Amino acid sequence: MLEKPNKLRSAILGGLVIGAISGIPGLNLLNCCCCAGILLGGAMSVYLYRQEFTNEMLPLESSDALILGIIAGIIGALITTLLSAMITLILGPVETEMMRNFMEKLTQKLEERGSIPQGTLDNMRDQFEEAMKEGGTIGGILRSLVYSLILYPIFSMLGGLIGFGIFGKKKPTISQQPPMQQ
Repeated sequence: MLEKPNKLRSAILGGLVIGAISGIPGLNLLNCCCCAGILLGGAMSVYLYRQEFTNEMLPLESSDALILGIIAGIIGALITTLLSAMITLILGPVETEMMRNFMEKLTQKLEERGSIPQGTLDNMRDQFEEAMKEGGTIGGILRSLVYSLILYPIFSMLGGLIGFGIFGKKKPTISQQPPMQQ
């Protein structure tokens, strides 16, 4: 039996998918659906890894999918942080303005309906503005990186297991031969 292929290339490609989906403003909203972009990157790394197998190799195992997901999640967290920082430096706070507009519309509707007391909305606006200011600092970027390094591998690992369930090849069944009679 041949050894299994190297996992690094597939994990890097899965991490690139995670980084692109999570780092590009607008596209990162896909992660609002149960971290779908991160799950997709983990599943994609398993799919790409599975494509490198031949019939002579040992079968793909769930532990391979877990390892692929963890590595892809770590790579995705690093790429996301780098991409987000670069976009913020080049284009300015695009994401911040999108969120600010969203929050203004939301608070206006809540005020019109009278669903929330006036003081609560003012407090919510102040906290939002403070969080947006802090997000663009070095400390905010590092905090985001730490959170990403914790959460992305977990969800990417789950995506890897989903990918294993979808793309993993079943182990070949060994036919039982009757015992030899003497």
